[in-house]
Amino acid sequence: MNNAAADLRFVPLDAGDTATLDAWVRLTTDSAEDVPLSAAPPCAADLTGSVRFAPPDTTLAGEVALLGGQAVGALRLVLPDGAPVAVVDQLLTAPKERRQGIGTALFRRARALAEQHGRTLLVADLLQALHGGPPRDEGPAVFAAALGATPSDGPEGVHQWLDLDAHDPLADGIPEVPAGYRIQRWGTVTPDAFAIAVSELGRSLGEAGPDTWDRGPEAIRTSHVRRFERMRVGRGRRAYHVGAVHEATGELAGFTSVSKTTGNPEHALQGMTVVASAHRGHHLGLLLKLANLAHVREYEPRVRLIETANADDNHPMIALNEAMGFIPQERWVSWEAPAAPAG
Repeated sequence: MNNAAADLRFVPLDAGDTATLDAWVRLTTDSAEDVPLSAAPPCAADLTGSVRFAPPDTTLAGEVALLGGQAVGALRLVLPDGAPVAVVDQLLTAPKERRQGIGTALFRRARALAEQHGRTLLVADLLQALHGGPPRDEGPAVFAAALGATPSDGPEGVHQWLDLDAHDPLADGIPEVPAGYRIQRWGTVTPDAFAIAVSELGRSLGEAGPDTWDRGPEAIRTSHVRRFERMRVGRGRRAYHVGAVHEATGELAGFTSVSKTTGNPEHALQGMTVVASAHRGHHLGLLLKLANLAHVREYEPRVRLIETANADDNHPMIALNEAMGFIPQERWVSWEAPAAPAG
């Protein structure tokens, strides 16, 4: 390790430390890759809010690496409750400070933090170019391999983007709502009447029937959606939802979600789309996504680019997205390394 890495000082990323927090936001923004349709630009409000509001059932552990009082690197781990893994959410070196051993020092620090939190495995999703797709930086995978990480048996998936300037999925209108169903819109906060259904549909991906929705601890049934909304609001994000309600029973048959940050008016994220197993076969998935796109464009007319990601084995949703005009841009592959180095 050279002198730069040896002189690093690691400072916890804490919501109460405004100077370190501001330095981290600047570092993250300056380090963002300018690659079309790879990622939305960082949003300062979203970044700051993410330190104060962790996702449900997780703990965040972040640090900023200082050299001579300047922020030159950062790392952040996501620690899921009750799991042996530490997910590397961020490990970056300032562009002007690369190739000085700082990245290696950050990786070693990530291992130490993971061990401190009782984790045995570091995992991270790395991007990979698709055949015939735009090039992607192979440096992160080379770096990970050099430090002993390997591709894991974990999930792999496809990152897709929809450019509304190039293709308008609403050009032919929204399909008719199937008989026996009605469409319900809502915004960032889920109506009380649907809180349990949204929690359970998301948890089970539609495989659990409504007869199970009123069972089990209250924390399992209702708190996830409310805690997720608390995180979303705390990060300054807005969300748009459309659900399909089965009129005969009043049950929520499915829903879809799109969210966006405060600082990126042209970008949005297509989130979960799920239809209960008992209500499949009516093309509700496409209806929900198109109806929600109209919902988004009504309130966010500047949105131009929408991103989404799905696991490789979710063939129906990947095909549905492609039918809407989403274009695959890259793959994400899960890598892993033991928290404690061998020997």
